[in-house]
Amino acid sequence: MKTNKTIFHRFFIVGFMVLFMCSCANVQRTKVKLGPVSSFPIAQRYVIAAVPFQYKAEQEQYKSLSNKLVDLTIDELLKTGRFRVLERSRIDAILQEIQLSQMGIIDEAVANQIGKQLGAEMVLVGILTAIKPIKKRDSLGIVWQETSGFEVSLQGRLINIKTGEIVVTAKATGMESQQKKMAFGAKTAVAVAEETLLNRAAETATKILIHNLSSQISPKTNP
Repeated sequence: MKTNKTIFHRFFIVGFMVLFMCSCANVQRTKVKLGPVSSFPIAQRYVIAAVPFQYKAEQEQYKSLSNKLVDLTIDELLKTGRFRVLERSRIDAILQEIQLSQMGIIDEAVANQIGKQLGAEMVLVGILTAIKPIKKRDSLGIVWQETSGFEVSLQGRLINIKTGEIVVTAKATGMESQQKKMAFGAKTAVAVAEETLLNRAAETATKILIHNLSSQISPKTNP
């Protein structure tokens, strides 16, 4: 009897520990280690327009993400202290005027045109190049581990409105994933929504992209 009780207790403890492991989700993201970017005096900051990103990823269902990237980009540009950023509403008004807001065809020529109309000195042309879904399932003995998430890749160029010259270019990738464990029919209690994982990956990629672009430019000099 004692032996049976001992076995039962051990089984109970092991089972409890496994279920405890399955009670939370482990979220992972790209580790961002970015060097400092010093701000410019206001008079030496560039007036910049950020237009909607071109969407070149394969999955059509995520196309709306390219439009969301504009707000993320504006926020990150302002944080650098190296730009004076034009209001998005002014850019959207011009896009509607030239009937491109729904088509998403924002190439360098169109971006340059928008910048000139708004009096910008630079325009940021971005491309969402790829969205890579992350899905895999691994066996850890009596526990199954499912990993899901996204990897978002971006490219960006800063263009001089006056000359049409590409000033700097950069690339960036952001990743966000979660790991869920299952055992004895029990699943992770709390899981992050797919859309949230995608948005977080995009946020990380945008942060890296703007840092990489802004860190390459010098203060504006007086003409």
